[in-house]
Amino acid sequence: MKAILCVGLFAVSGPLVAQSETIPWKEVAGWTVRIGPSMGNACYVTTSYEDGTVLRLGFEFSDSDRLLYFSLGDTKWKSLEDGKEYPVRIQFDSETPWNAKASAIKVDSFTHLKVNTRNADFVSEFSKKLGLRAFYAEKQIVSLRLGGSSKAIDEMLSCQQATDKLANAQKPAPKDEDPFTLRPL
Repeated sequence: MKAILCVGLFAVSGPLVAQSETIPWKEVAGWTVRIGPSMGNACYVTTSYEDGTVLRLGFEFSDSDRLLYFSLGDTKWKSLEDGKEYPVRIQFDSETPWNAKASAIKVDSFTHLKVNTRNADFVSEFSKKLGLRAFYAEKQIVSLRLGGSSKAIDEMLSCQQATDKLANAQKPAPKDEDPFTLRPL
């Protein structure tokens, strides 16, 4: 099933796919694993909460860079300005908080705060801890439970491995510049 989905991914990931469209991979432990063609066919996990908060964590690939990102949004955060940076602090359980500059970005119908990182420890804490709190201007803006995040991250990694494997299989083999370097039989 996953292989068929991946084949479908590359069949539709060209210019006909809108930037905001994503491809479902799997539902696991209250989280949705998806593939984002506009993020370089990178996988991510997302979940939403009853209060309107949406949480995403995943990969974002470009031709020159491979990043991890964390995105947090709430339908009530109407004053966020798209493109503006906001200093935030993110804390998993009682661990040392992560200080970051979050960029406000429009995702679907509302604006999220997005933090990019290359630090795999962030994902490790995300998957192993039970809760997350985020702060802005020394005020707590969310307190969320992370139930099922470990299973979700494991599935996100499986998604990315399968997607990468398919992408690499579809790359043409490098051509030898000089066809006469091969010895005839």
